[in-house]
Amino acid sequence: MTDPVVDRLTIALAKVSASSLTSPFDAVVVGGGSAGITAARTLAEAGKHVALLEAGPLSLLTHVQSTDLRFDPGLVRSVQQALSYSPQLSGGGTFGSLIGCLGGRGLFWNGAAPRFSADDFEGWPISIGELNNHYEWAEAEFRVTTEYSAGRLSELLIARLKSAGLDARLGPYAVDCHQTASGWLGGTVGNGLAPLLRTTAVTTSGLISISTRAFARKILLSGDTASGVEAIDLATGAILQINARSVVLAAGAFESTRLALASGLPTPHNLAGRFISDHNFVRAYYPMNPADYLANTPEVSIIWIPADKMRGYQIEIHLPSDNLFLAKENGPWAPDRGPYYAAMVRSFAPIQPRADNFIEALPTDAPGSYRVTISLDADDQALAARQVAALEETRRALGADPAQVQNLPLGASHHESGGLIMGHEPASSVTDLYGRFWSTKRLIVCDSASWPSTSPANPHLTIVAIARRQAIQLASEL
Repeated sequence: MTDPVVDRLTIALAKVSASSLTSPFDAVVVGGGSAGITAARTLAEAGKHVALLEAGPLSLLTHVQSTDLRFDPGLVRSVQQALSYSPQLSGGGTFGSLIGCLGGRGLFWNGAAPRFSADDFEGWPISIGELNNHYEWAEAEFRVTTEYSAGRLSELLIARLKSAGLDARLGPYAVDCHQTASGWLGGTVGNGLAPLLRTTAVTTSGLISISTRAFARKILLSGDTASGVEAIDLATGAILQINARSVVLAAGAFESTRLALASGLPTPHNLAGRFISDHNFVRAYYPMNPADYLANTPEVSIIWIPADKMRGYQIEIHLPSDNLFLAKENGPWAPDRGPYYAAMVRSFAPIQPRADNFIEALPTDAPGSYRVTISLDADDQALAARQVAALEETRRALGADPAQVQNLPLGASHHESGGLIMGHEPASSVTDLYGRFWSTKRLIVCDSASWPSTSPANPHLTIVAIARRQAIQLASEL
C-alpha cells in the first residue's frame, strides 16, 4: 500500500538516478536536515535542479511539538528513538544519537536560536558581518522571537539574575507567535521542512527531487571534479548512480565527514576527519518556590545568559522544566516544588578542536558507520568545572532549591562540528571560506563539518545561515 503524502513529496531513487543519467542535476545534496533542506531550497530558488538524498524516511511534516504528540512525552520519545542511531566511540560505547528522517534533528530540537557572537568566528576565514543577512533570513524563516516567553515570570526572574550580576535576557526561540487570524495558523516550532513546504520548489516547480531511504555511500569523481554520488536504495538494496554538476555535503558534521573519508578523496595534508568538536553539556532541574508562578494561569519563561570571553560558556533557563509547549494540558495548573514546575538550567561550552579528536570511516554501508575519538583535555575539564559552579550560582540567584547537577556525556548535546574544517589555505584546512574542497572541484560542505570551531551557543540558527550562504555562492558558480 502506498502513502499518498510520501508519493507526492518524494521520488524513488531509481527514477532520480535514471533521470540524472540523461540530464545531470545541477547539484545533488546529501542530507535532508536543516542544512540540506536550506541548501537545496536556496539552489532551487536560483533556478537550479537539485536532487536531495535523505537516508531516513519521511516521518513527520513539521516539528513534533507542533503536533498533538506533544501531549504525550513518552510517545514523542518513542518516535524519536525509532528514528535515532548512534556511531561508535573508540573507547567503547556510542557517541550521542543522530536522527535519520527528512527534516532531521530540526523536527525534534528544542528551538533555542541565538546568533553566534563576533568573537565566535575568531580563527574562521569568515566574520559575523558576512552572515548578518543570512542570519536575518534564517530568523524570518524559522520565526525566531523573544515574544513567546515575554511576561511577568520572565521579568521577575531576569531581575533576580541581574541583581546577582548575571547578564540575563529573554532567550531567542524559534516559535511562531503570529496571531492566529485570517488563515494564518500560529504556534508552530521552527524547522527546515515547514518553510520548504511553503515554497513551490517541491510541489509545483519540480526543481527539487527528494529521495528518502537513500544512503549516499560514495562521492563520484571525474578527474578532480565531483560528478555525483553513488547511493543505496535502502528499501531495495539497489546501488544507483546520481549524476550532478556539483555535490553538496549536508548530512550533519560527522556523516558528511564519513562520506568524504569513505570516498577516498585526495587529502594532501591528512586533515580530513580531524579537529572535531562538541559541547560539554551540564544540566540541573531545580525545584522552584510555587509562589513564583501565578496560581491559576500557565506561564513559561525562556532566559538566556550569553557567553563572553571570560566565561566561555552559556546558560539557558527554562520554566516550567522541559514543558515549554505543554501548557499543562494533561492536568490542572497547580504550581508546587515537584519536577513539572522546576527550573531546567543548562550550560553549553565548546570542546576545543584538536588533531587527536577525529572520526574514521568504517567499512559499512549504513548511517552511523564511523568511529569517534574525542576527549577532554585539561582546559576543557577546567571549563566544565566552572560550568557546574555557574549552575549553582544561577540556582541561588533564582531562589531555587538544590538538586543534582548532571554532567552529560559527550554527544548528548547533539551539537557536534568539524571534520572538514574551512580555512585560509590548503595546508591548514580541508575547505575554503565557501565550504569548497581545496582538492576537489564542485564539492561543497554546507553543514557544521566545515566549522573550525564552535560557539557556546546553540548552533542550529548558524547552521542554517551558513548553509544559505554557501548555497548562494554555489548557485552563482553553476
